Amino acid sequence: MTSTDQTDNPQALADERLEAALEKTGARDPRAVCRERLRELKGVDAAAFEQAVGHYRDRLIPSVAAGEEPFTAWVEYGRTIARLTVRGRTVAVDRTGLAREYATPADPEVLVLHLPRGGRGRALLVAQPRDPSPAQQATCDLLVDGRSTMREG
Repeated sequence: MTSTDQTDNPQALADERLEAALEKTGARDPRAVCRERLRELKGVDAAAFEQAVGHYRDRLIPSVAAGEEPFTAWVEYGRTIARLTVRGRTVAVDRTGLAREYATPADPEVLVLHLPRGGRGRALLVAQPRDPSPAQQATCDLLVDGRSTMREG
């Protein structure tokens, strides 16, 4: 792709930058989680879905194409979708299972969850490591999937 093509197509440039960042860091691609969350949002709140799509088109893609760190930008977009889905707070779970308030820049080694306010409903997955630790996997199983039993090794 030539630089003129990239300038004319911010989507392609943003995708290229994210792919390069994922290759460099070994992070798991956050786009699949965002797509899944968008599909769910579309079915329950059309106005929130349109707001999320507008954020993608008007803020995410232009900012990544302009040079913003792509992995962090996508995790922030995932947080935006989660906040449009349910009020709550976002936490980062490290490899030991310790949770703390989420802070940027995004760390590809942490599990990022959006916890609904008041404990209503399950946590929403925002981003996950390529190879979650047993503690991160157990956290995801319990809080996101509602599983109360351990997975077999």
